[in-house]
Amino acid sequence: MADQLAAPADLKNLLDDQDLPDAQVTLLIECATAVVQAAAGGQRIVEVVDDTAVLTAGPSQWLPLPQFPVQAVTSVDYNGSPIAAGAAGYRLHGTRLYRRCGWSDRPGDLIPVTVVYTHGYPDGAQELQLARSAVLGLIREIPGSPGGGIKSESVDDWSATYAAMSAQMDGTPALRAALRRQYGRRR
Repeated sequence: MADQLAAPADLKNLLDDQDLPDAQVTLLIECATAVVQAAAGGQRIVEVVDDTAVLTAGPSQWLPLPQFPVQAVTSVDYNGSPIAAGAAGYRLHGTRLYRRCGWSDRPGDLIPVTVVYTHGYPDGAQELQLARSAVLGLIREIPGSPGGGIKSESVDDWSATYAAMSAQMDGTPALRAALRRQYGRRR
């Protein structure tokens, strides 16, 4: 199942239409969730428990994890061997793993590091409200539109046909900027 930043019941309640087909509502929410997460710089936002990331580490002492916020690290395998948390192994600092001796034994070596960790915001977290609102805002007009939002206009010899769904699913520049500020990677 794809990520969902809102529940089907949320959209049905917003539109006051409990008869909308579940499959259609679910698809719209999943698509809008993908748009929101892409606008957030590719962050999954929703909680993912025990996700596996295979990273390539160099000589730095710091190894950034690709998704955040990081809630917990379950395991770290360094070049195929598990290493422990703590002073002798690695320590989690925000969204990065720190290893005092560095992540590579020799300069120029690139070492595979497999990290199993939990990231994102748990269901119901206050931090998800902007994303949930964005998802519902992107799709609120679509279910009631005939033909899935296809519109046509013509005046004399000029005519235009466009899909409102496509334009609406992009979101406004202000919405995309707000999502990047809230959920995008902070360097």
